[in-house]
Amino acid sequence: AVTAGLPLPLIPIQILWMNLVTDGLPAIALGMDPGDADIMERPPRSADENIFARRLHLKIGFSGLLISICTLAVFALALKHSPEDLIKARTLAFSTLVMAQLIFVFECRSECHSIFKLGVFTNPYLVAAVMISALMHILVLYQPWLQSIFGTTALNLEEWVLVLVFAGSTLVADTAFRAAKRLIARHFSWARWRR
Repeated sequence: AVTAGLPLPLIPIQILWMNLVTDGLPAIALGMDPGDADIMERPPRSADENIFARRLHLKIGFSGLLISICTLAVFALALKHSPEDLIKARTLAFSTLVMAQLIFVFECRSECHSIFKLGVFTNPYLVAAVMISALMHILVLYQPWLQSIFGTTALNLEEWVLVLVFAGSTLVADTAFRAAKRLIARHFSWARWRR
């Protein structure tokens, strides 16, 4: 944001709240997720394998970059629409970042399968944790005494649509990436068999 000549998109208390809301309950619930049904069909991991092996660092970097771009895009659009309303622009960026991370937690459930294959409700603890976290965030936007603490303002329906479209783009991108990866793996395994 600074290199693009924009004001700060988030204030420190918003960053602290975002970390609390997106990393607390969802992380605990994610730990209760059942393993993949086909986990025993995969080859075992090496005992000395790095935690970032199997291109995990690329996935984290790609998702983080995409969430950042979406957050900054919403912030820039809001400032372009209403340059004088920095609080509204920050609230939109803040909400996009929180919602994107709450959606991203569903992508973290499996290394191999998308949320559409696993099903959203197969871990009810995670669904409940995400809903509670989202409600906590909504309180910060609509309770006047919390608005004054966190520097936020209420969003209308059109603004929520904007937030959810940009936040949900990470899920679309991850699903497309996994599908492409499966397609490539299937193609190359077929090519090897033909030889």
